[in-house]
Amino acid sequence: MFRFYTLILSLLVLQGMQAQDFGYTKSENDSLVSYTFYNKLPIPVTLTVSKKSTLDLLLPSAPIVCSPTDSIIGVIEIPKSFIDADPDFETSDHFSSSVSYGKQLEDSEVEDVLYELPFQTGKRYKIIQGFNGKFSHSSDQSRFAIDFKIAIGDTIVAARSGRVVSAIEHFTERGGRDYRDKANQVVIYHDDGTLAFYVHLDKDGALVDVGDLVEAGQNIGISGYTGFTTTPHLHFVVRNFRDAIPIRFKANKKIGKRSGVWVKK
Repeated sequence: MFRFYTLILSLLVLQGMQAQDFGYTKSENDSLVSYTFYNKLPIPVTLTVSKKSTLDLLLPSAPIVCSPTDSIIGVIEIPKSFIDADPDFETSDHFSSSVSYGKQLEDSEVEDVLYELPFQTGKRYKIIQGFNGKFSHSSDQSRFAIDFKIAIGDTIVAARSGRVVSAIEHFTERGGRDYRDKANQVVIYHDDGTLAFYVHLDKDGALVDVGDLVEAGQNIGISGYTGFTTTPHLHFVVRNFRDAIPIRFKANKKIGKRSGVWVKK
């Protein structure tokens, strides 16, 4: 029960992310106000800018990939004449931008690997919703997600080695769709550019920090009950950029294809 979401950027104000990770810097001359996008993360991110008005602003017409620890100079440029003509000029009235971790991969770039189950050895849990689950796994972002009925307080482990790019743990609430962006989670970036999302963790339930390198089987979080959910569980999904992809597990290559079954590690 989790919707993938991009991280929304308003110019010079970052929402839902570490302010030091990526954002904008501003410069200007006699004719232009220019914004440079920076990415301090050791992974690529994709910037999308959407026009909201009829002003002839200099905006990128398609999503742009910013390489790890790099920047895009002059990604947004506003003629100063527009600003001078409107003392109440607000950038948010004319365009918006969002950032997504990673970039779209070709199918051939996605490695065929066997994953560890995302919980500790010796544990046994029920899959309450698997691939193409009718309740909330019908979107492109969650089509191949798996919901494991893991109790609050149990330990979550990395299903594959990689680098932590997000560790959100401050939320306490849960409920209906209004809470879909309020789930504590850990996101791990893999060597091939795919991303694993471990969602609905407990308050203060992240056991890793952004930038950490983790190994498969390493403890990374504490299961919880936050966000869009009606019962405590772990929502686990691997994505190629924004779209969920099918994966296979070492314990049993058919795990995820059926709901209502028990799995043991």
